Amino acid sequence: MPTGHAAFDLVRVDFETFVMGGRFTPAWSPDGKSLAFVEGPADERAGWLVDLATGDKKPLFPDVPALRAAILAATGETPPGRGLPFAYVGFAGPRLLATMVGACQLLVDLDSGAVTKQPGDSVVDTYLGVSETYRRTPQEFLRTQPLVDPVKAQELLSPDGRHFVSTVDGDVHVRSTQDGRTVPLTTDGSPEHEYRFDLVDPMVAVIGMAFPVCNFSPDGSRLVAYKVENRGVHQAPQVHFLKREEELVWRVHGQAGGTLERTTLHVLDLYGRAPVEIDLGDTTDTYPVPVAWLPDGSRLVVFVMSRDCRRVEVVLADATKGAVTPVFSEHGDTFVRIHHDIYFGKKTGLFLTPSGDGLVWLSQRSGWKHLYLYALDGTLVRQLTDGEWPVDYVHRIADGYVYFTAHLDQARPYDVQLARVPLAGGPVERLSEGEGVHGAMFSPSGEVLVDTWSTPSEAPRSVLRRVDGKLLTGLSTVDTSRLAWTPSQQFTVTAADGQTELWGVMFFPADFDESKKYPLVEYVYGGPQIAVAPHEFFSWYARDARALAQLGYVTFVLDGRGTPGRSKAFHDVVFHDWTAGLVPDHAAAVEQLKARRAFLSDAKVGVIGRSWGGYSAFRLAAERPDVYTAAVSSAPGFDPYSSVLYECYLGFPQTERSAYEKASCYPLAARMEAAFLLACGSSDHATWPDAMKMSEALIRAGRPHEFVVLPEQYHAYDTVHDGYFWQKVIGFFTTHLGAGPM
Repeated sequence: MPTGHAAFDLVRVDFETFVMGGRFTPAWSPDGKSLAFVEGPADERAGWLVDLATGDKKPLFPDVPALRAAILAATGETPPGRGLPFAYVGFAGPRLLATMVGACQLLVDLDSGAVTKQPGDSVVDTYLGVSETYRRTPQEFLRTQPLVDPVKAQELLSPDGRHFVSTVDGDVHVRSTQDGRTVPLTTDGSPEHEYRFDLVDPMVAVIGMAFPVCNFSPDGSRLVAYKVENRGVHQAPQVHFLKREEELVWRVHGQAGGTLERTTLHVLDLYGRAPVEIDLGDTTDTYPVPVAWLPDGSRLVVFVMSRDCRRVEVVLADATKGAVTPVFSEHGDTFVRIHHDIYFGKKTGLFLTPSGDGLVWLSQRSGWKHLYLYALDGTLVRQLTDGEWPVDYVHRIADGYVYFTAHLDQARPYDVQLARVPLAGGPVERLSEGEGVHGAMFSPSGEVLVDTWSTPSEAPRSVLRRVDGKLLTGLSTVDTSRLAWTPSQQFTVTAADGQTELWGVMFFPADFDESKKYPLVEYVYGGPQIAVAPHEFFSWYARDARALAQLGYVTFVLDGRGTPGRSKAFHDVVFHDWTAGLVPDHAAAVEQLKARRAFLSDAKVGVIGRSWGGYSAFRLAAERPDVYTAAVSSAPGFDPYSSVLYECYLGFPQTERSAYEKASCYPLAARMEAAFLLACGSSDHATWPDAMKMSEALIRAGRPHEFVVLPEQYHAYDTVHDGYFWQKVIGFFTTHLGAGPM
């Protein structure tokens, strides 16, 4: 692998191409007997077929040349590469695979090896918009979300396969899969009163952590939707400069302590009956979320959280009349749920049992996140898990068990293990083995699962297990022979309180030499809603920190106090004090790393972060210029008054003014002695004002800084502008930290 700038670009964009195997997309046969998957680079791609009963694993296609010849005969085109010419397969029958080679849809018979090309749509049908592909394929629509710009999403398919739903100009629209025609299901939507429904966040789905959302009734005849009233909510200006004439767009953006959008829930009938509003009373300053339909479709479980995140009520709603019945509630002295989870992901931590007569609830009432079973009448049946370790999340409830991930071993608190516990009560059974972060993909029958795990220094591997944890067979291991690198390392330091252990991950140049000296760069986030230190092999933060290291730095990512994934007390450090665990813990970590590692003893230190990481990078450098020499803030959120996202942790500015004043960064501008680079997209309506205000504060304080403007960019940057941003970062750190070992 190259070094320097070339290695930086390669690692950021193509690092995964150097690590083959370990992860795959499984295809489960409809008869529940087999698992098929494909892995490897194009010229060496292979497929495997696994017997789910015995664990026997054999080549999916024993004679690859014969398969390639059959594909050539069926399509008239030589398939690409030298191995299997497709990266994914699906089952169209117990022994029949469906795949694509180029634009050709193919069926492959596993017994005979016969390849059949599926007929494409006719030109006329495609032109008229009635082709089979169009009618059966979800189409894109623009989906509105709180605080952020509308994003492209795909239509949602009903359980019976008869309808797709989307939103258009604030109304819900239904498209028939029979004739492709679209009709409005509601007609009173507008920018001020718009309808929405839940979809799985695509980025969450990509990383294999998609959580179920509640939309259609079990029979597909009804849809539960939000009606969002935006009147009176703050609107942020977004100016577009690149057309002949400038364009001004106003984006709804609730501010801390300001008017919050008011949300009501409605059951919409796809067959013409009148909509039913769920009678939740006055939903001002609350976040209602539909959680699940009862199996018979008669009622809905609804979660309602107060705006300050300190009270949650669970109710049952009659789907035909709208009347509600209380089930249970929980109140906390601090936040009961993480605001982002509810506001964006609808990750409520509430799960209906398959029988429909119980609810599994995630609660931190004991000081650790654990599972509790409730009856639908609100009776607490039993606590299912207990101990000084937290549950991560529930992934399946079936056959009398709750299957979940958890941080079971507090000696390694960021490892994630697979486990289960009986609904009837009993001990927790650990299902996975080995250190690292484990994830599970269950077969549709629920009898087996694919267990995939990794550590920062060990690339992913996958095995097949029965749901009781018994190992059936290894599935995929990683080939890292093309990877020339120095493995990353987990490390621990002590927090500023002198007793709490903090965990981080350190990255090195590929040609790292421990006898030399290196500059140090911290890749920081610091937001209270997520732990970011990458304790698995692949992650967003690992990518950037690993790439920066190839420029000749040692880099690290750390989770300080005030972040989730540990005890409630560890997280609560941020409550009413946004910075309590930020600067003290991160600066202490730098000092300990420099004291303990000879190759860092004389290191100049830089820090870089984006979004709330941009806030953290600025604050670290401004408050501790004795520690940090240079800082980069990208798409920075500096102003706690600017967004409702702060309320969960700080309260409201009307009652907690001192907390907001302490959290504000602008008064620190005069203290900024470190070299500072500020970058922001001009279309990022959420943080562009923050960046402008900070630049003005620095100018008035006489503090030099660089301001990188990224035209027409939002909170995330496109490829061209992202490349330009990193060029600026590389030049900036080279100037102020130097580059390469000494």
